[in-house]
Amino acid sequence: MEAPDSFVDEQVKGPFKRFRHIHEFSQDAKGTTMIDRIEFAAPFGPIGLLAENLVLARYMQKLIETRNRRLTSR
Repeated sequence: MEAPDSFVDEQVKGPFKRFRHIHEFSQDAKGTTMIDRIEFAAPFGPIGLLAENLVLARYMQKLIETRNRRLTSR
């Protein structure tokens, strides 16, 4: 955590081979902007890489976009 500029969620144990979610914050006259950066790798070698490219990348993007819409609609 580098308050108030950023913090990181990182998987210690779970379904991904690697998962890191970086939240970055900046302020301007209109308010606060958050940028999400996600780094992940699926397990299972070449099959996992195929799943990343065919399914997981789009799924993760949609998941974060949906979450962010809910955060901003409050």
